[in-house]
Amino acid sequence: MANNVWSDACALAKAAAGRFRFLAVFLAAALIVGYWDTIQNYVDKWTRPPVAPDSLARVSDIEYYCAMHPQVIRSQAGDCPICGMPLIKRKRGQKLQLPGGVVARVQLTPERIAMAGVQTSPVIERELIHEIRAAATLDYDETRVAQLSARVAGRADELFVKSLGQQVKQGDPLYSLYSPEVYTAQREYLQARKRARELPVNTLDDLRQDTIQVYNATMQKLVLWGASSADLDRLDRQFDESGQVPSHFIVTSPIAGIVIRKPIFEGGYVQTGDVPYTIADLSNLWLQVRIYEQDVPLVKLGDDVDITVASLANTSFTGKVTFLAFQIDPAARTLAARVEIANPGLELRPGLFADATIRAPVLAAETAGVPPATVPSAAAANAAVFGNALESYFTAHRLLSEDKTQGVSQALHEMLAKLQSFKGGSQWIEHVARLGPMVHATMEASGDVEKLRMIFRDISTEMIALGMQSGVPAGERTVRVFRCPMGEKPNWLQTPSETINPYQGQKMLDCGAQIGTLPQIGMSVPASPSIAGRRLPAVPRSAVIITGTKNVVFVANPQMPGVFDMKVVKLGPLANVAAADTDAGAEFYPVLEGLAAGDRVVTAGAFLLDAENRLNGAPEAAAPGELLH
Repeated sequence: MANNVWSDACALAKAAAGRFRFLAVFLAAALIVGYWDTIQNYVDKWTRPPVAPDSLARVSDIEYYCAMHPQVIRSQAGDCPICGMPLIKRKRGQKLQLPGGVVARVQLTPERIAMAGVQTSPVIERELIHEIRAAATLDYDETRVAQLSARVAGRADELFVKSLGQQVKQGDPLYSLYSPEVYTAQREYLQARKRARELPVNTLDDLRQDTIQVYNATMQKLVLWGASSADLDRLDRQFDESGQVPSHFIVTSPIAGIVIRKPIFEGGYVQTGDVPYTIADLSNLWLQVRIYEQDVPLVKLGDDVDITVASLANTSFTGKVTFLAFQIDPAARTLAARVEIANPGLELRPGLFADATIRAPVLAAETAGVPPATVPSAAAANAAVFGNALESYFTAHRLLSEDKTQGVSQALHEMLAKLQSFKGGSQWIEHVARLGPMVHATMEASGDVEKLRMIFRDISTEMIALGMQSGVPAGERTVRVFRCPMGEKPNWLQTPSETINPYQGQKMLDCGAQIGTLPQIGMSVPASPSIAGRRLPAVPRSAVIITGTKNVVFVANPQMPGVFDMKVVKLGPLANVAAADTDAGAEFYPVLEGLAAGDRVVTAGAFLLDAENRLNGAPEAAAPGELLH
């Protein structure tokens, strides 16, 4: 039995020993797996040679890097494993020296460039236009509104224009005024005219002078009351035909247009200073525009404006900015501007709302602050040609007033040639056509001063009519219309204020008085500074990343394929490409600083490059804010 117990004990001991060995092996394996990194480090430490191969390089603090692939850094000289270029030597940890103007650099492989859809385009010079949209309202052109102020009191016995909106032409009768004061003035004028015309040839100079002065004074009184040359002609004709003084004075329209105000009624009385009629010429209108505060610096005098009106959807109009207010409206924060619009078909009406698009050219830096250029307007071109022709007319006038004939025909032929050189409107052509036979007739009468004066009288009639239509250049001498009682419609043009009568000559040189002046026309209007060839370097809107304080773009490095340099640029306000340029209507920024023509900027994928720069930057290799890859 003892043997059996011993046998059992031995069997149990063997079983326990087997289980212990299994647990020991399992525990050892677990310890090796858990501390494998530590064991490996100790093995490396025990097996490391006493001197490292690059210990000298570390002592000298020298390393080598690739210029095209900055991430490749080696402790020994050699070639880049990516591009094969020789590695560049530098001190360990030295920052990468970027070119001037480059604040960061991003490098992508061709595969990543394709996946990101990165596209570039060159910086080229373009003609840029700021398109500024504003609300506007059509209004009357104040320079083409005539308020017929009554210059003398009286009774309106008959109205020839009886309703608002009625169209009238220049010289059309408006109403018939009865006034004892006017009747007396008309009688004095006609009697003075009769006495002046009936003076004997042998009249004493003092008596002739007094008679002429009385005539001049009576005529001037009517002229100051608003009588025109046509009104005086009508008075003369009625008196010559009937011998009676007209009892009423016919008030005529000074301009062609539409009656927009008529407080007068038939049989009513008007007092001095009343405005019985207001007439507006609608062939030219003003567009009152409100420009928002942020757009004010962009708008200049002479900028072109496109106008659309809701009620005329299929028609567009154009004009130019002719006035900018000096003060911002404090309530609306807008600036008032005025645009002149031609309205020959009278399609536009005052009071209509309109949408205005101001096309302000983007100017180069050297033109900033330069006043806009001026160009002759269509009306100014007519006035300039007529004013030039007047110089030859005045030569003939001076010769006739001195009782001379030599040179008169030549001067008038020069006048005609100057008028014919200009291709004006139909009325211009009609006047010039009537002048032709008259001027040619002066050649046959070149030796007879009286015949020349008769022809000059007819020429003066046409020149006065043409001058009233075209006007003369503003800022030069005032051209006056004079009238003399001798003969039939003996009017003429001259510049001096004293009378110089070409029909009477030295015999009665001061016979006559001023009855009017030719209108003066502004010689120029502001011109849009956009001219052919004025182009600026520009980048597309998609190429610019606005950080809040800076504007940056990515530029493809021409020497390093796949490398993009981030540059800070100075840009002008966003603008549109002019219609005459490529990419018309596209939005571009004018480049003021930071880029040159020919640089290829990233136009698609710029934000992805910026994200790559922020995510994978290497701050240890760049100054603050300069992330390298």
